Amino acid sequence: MSVAPLGGSFQGDILSLGNKTKQTPSSAPQKGGEKDAGSALRQAYQKTVNEKIPDEMLDLLSKLD
Repeated sequence: MSVAPLGGSFQGDILSLGNKTKQTPSSAPQKGGEKDAGSALRQAYQKTVNEKIPDEMLDLLSKLD
């Protein structure tokens, strides 16, 4: 367990499982990166949705009816 110094606090620090780690600017998510990641995920999803279903899969699905 960590204790703040007298009259002080742990400003800018993150306490996790009793381990004190400094928060650095590079660890903060960047807004541009979030947009890029979201765009990449939407593109990957759309490509998957637009893929042709293999004939073997359609045959298996038809046997379930």
